[in-house]
Amino acid sequence: MKSFQFNQIAWIIFLITSSLSVEAQSDIDVSSTSNPKRDLRLGNTLLNQGYYYDAGDYFLFALSNLEKGSMNYRKACYGMGMASLASRNYAQAYTYLKEVALYTPVTPREKKQWERLQSNLFPLIHYHYGVAAKQAMQYDEATNALNLFIESYEGKDAEAMKSAAQVELEGIGLALLKIAPASLSIKPVQGVNGIYNEMGLAAWEDELYFTSIATQSPLEIDEGQYSLYVQNEEGKITVDGLITDPSRSIGSVAISDDGAVMVFSECLSEVRDNTSQCHLRLATRDDSIWVTKPAFSEAVNHENFTSTHPTIRQEDNYYVVYFSSNKDLGKGGLDLYECILTDNGGVKGPNALHSVNTTMDDISPFYDQFTKRLYFSSNGYPSLGGFDIFYSSQDSLSQWRTPQNLMRPLNSYADDVFFRKAQGESLLDESERGYLISNREGTTHYKHATSNDDIFVFDVFTFDFEGFVSESRKDGSFPLEQSTAIIATLDSLDDIVSYDTLIMEESIEFKTSLRAGRKYKITVEQEGFSKDEVEINTAGLAENAVVQHNFALNRVNAEIVGTARDASTKEPLSKTVIKLIDVSSGATLSLRQTSDNGSFSFDVNTAKEYRLEFARASYFMHKISTYVDSDSLVEGKLLIYADMNAIQKDQAYAIDDVLFATGKAELNARSKEILDELIVTMQENPTLIIEMGSHTDDVGGDAMNLTLSQKRAESCVNYMVEGGIRADRLIARGYGEAVPVADNTSEEGRSKNRRTEFKVIGGL
Repeated sequence: MKSFQFNQIAWIIFLITSSLSVEAQSDIDVSSTSNPKRDLRLGNTLLNQGYYYDAGDYFLFALSNLEKGSMNYRKACYGMGMASLASRNYAQAYTYLKEVALYTPVTPREKKQWERLQSNLFPLIHYHYGVAAKQAMQYDEATNALNLFIESYEGKDAEAMKSAAQVELEGIGLALLKIAPASLSIKPVQGVNGIYNEMGLAAWEDELYFTSIATQSPLEIDEGQYSLYVQNEEGKITVDGLITDPSRSIGSVAISDDGAVMVFSECLSEVRDNTSQCHLRLATRDDSIWVTKPAFSEAVNHENFTSTHPTIRQEDNYYVVYFSSNKDLGKGGLDLYECILTDNGGVKGPNALHSVNTTMDDISPFYDQFTKRLYFSSNGYPSLGGFDIFYSSQDSLSQWRTPQNLMRPLNSYADDVFFRKAQGESLLDESERGYLISNREGTTHYKHATSNDDIFVFDVFTFDFEGFVSESRKDGSFPLEQSTAIIATLDSLDDIVSYDTLIMEESIEFKTSLRAGRKYKITVEQEGFSKDEVEINTAGLAENAVVQHNFALNRVNAEIVGTARDASTKEPLSKTVIKLIDVSSGATLSLRQTSDNGSFSFDVNTAKEYRLEFARASYFMHKISTYVDSDSLVEGKLLIYADMNAIQKDQAYAIDDVLFATGKAELNARSKEILDELIVTMQENPTLIIEMGSHTDDVGGDAMNLTLSQKRAESCVNYMVEGGIRADRLIARGYGEAVPVADNTSEEGRSKNRRTEFKVIGGL
């Protein structure tokens, strides 16, 4: 087990010229002369040196000339199984290791021989057989083998190995879960993948960066050196000349979201002790040319350790680099680290991500600027295969949460690494297109179906949504042109997170595309008509599914019209977002913006109560509730002015109805409703920073009231954080009884003093 894990590092680091490459050959010539014992001995020597394919050739020579069922035959089966497992030929490893693991000696002599072999040569046979069976998707056999190993293994490393076996069992449990896979299309990238491993993946705007020895393009490069390639949106591949030294290769690359900074790993092409060494390098963009610069200190690039697989997190005025290293600050194997690029071109750190790292290998991190998630691959957590892709995010205290498995189809029975999404301003959105590297079936392989690592692209399925729009009358349905469709995407709480508008000017036919795995609310409306809507959930739909729905609209005889204005100046406010809500059902009926002159209008039904919610940057959220009846209409219209208050810095605002009982800090339902409005205001003003202040009456001691007010302020802040506001935008401050606004001699006055206020302290 120890040597196998060690040899895995050569592949994990992707230093590419290691003996794990398909082209790697030993210096030992294969003889045609049959000598099973010699072949067995040479096979074991090559296996220990990391020449897995050559070792397999010798084991096959031995097997062809050994008596089936003999102890030497089983030694050769074991060697062949381990060589196959190391070269990631899972099906073959399963076949040969099963031959050994399920052997049952009959005679006393066979039992004695077998016990000696198990003890000296392959004490971990049931563990290795279980791992091979798992990755060959023989889950029942894998479960039995791993359970037997846990029950019977008594080696010095029993605790660690049994723990590893338990992780594999939990991975089998994940593989057997009947969870509908995400609706993703995963295919090898065309024109990129060749017979060599493709590694070091990065996607920036419309360009795909990767490292390889050779591609399917006519480019000529020196065999044995991994260079950096770039594929543009037209599919043209060029080589980037970051490194021209033939003794060095590029292991992996990362580009900052602004495109100004590149961090890459530079690796020795020479292999030492069956591994190679990588160090991080910095490059900055000079027009279209990358210029390398000194940056990373010995703390990151130590001569005794490897540092590789960088990814860049961009903040307002600095960059964070996450990377993988076998430095001695982690938990074991390769671990994830972070460091900060300083203004003077140096680094601060590194620090190990202890809450994420495992005792096994944690590699190929990727920070997604849009979701704020850190993706990485690991074989230290329960996985569907070998290396699976996981993600974690930071909580309000900047602690990394428990990593989550991405599950199928992004993860497979094989090794899945280098999860990437496109970075860069042009593609910094909710795009579900991305890339990963895997040795799953479908690769362009040289030896066998799972021997090579290729780049795969994934896209979310889309579905056609079709229907017709008609006017519903007592005497039937009639085609209705010039309708408008609003396609709103909903979150898990059925709140609108985004929307698109489709205008059907000369058509009654409705047709659009919906993304898989999402919830939608589609509303069709037209002036003078009531709206019609439908909710669609595309989770679990087949790739070629077609969703159909016909919309029927009824004529209405009322309209709400108005203008959004600044409360002080009465100037109209354009681009104010307005929700029209049916008070009786709570449903959002329409969502739109005011025009350039601040005006808006909604077609409504009479004898109904509506609420209009106004939101705009630099203004407080504003609500208007109105009952529409014939008496309130003038020529079929109800006129409304929405006067919105501008947000002022350093001004304290009392939050009405956020009150507390004497000695209590719990929020009631009304308080939460008021805070929800403040949450909306802060969402519309994403840079706003506020101080939440809480005050008490004079009942109780000063110290107690100060503590109580702090808890009340924190209750408000915590509720807003749970509502989606970042904790660093909120400050909780308790004032105790120090700032009363009423006389504390009466209950009415004390009630007014038990108040909450907020003050804008930054972001305007």
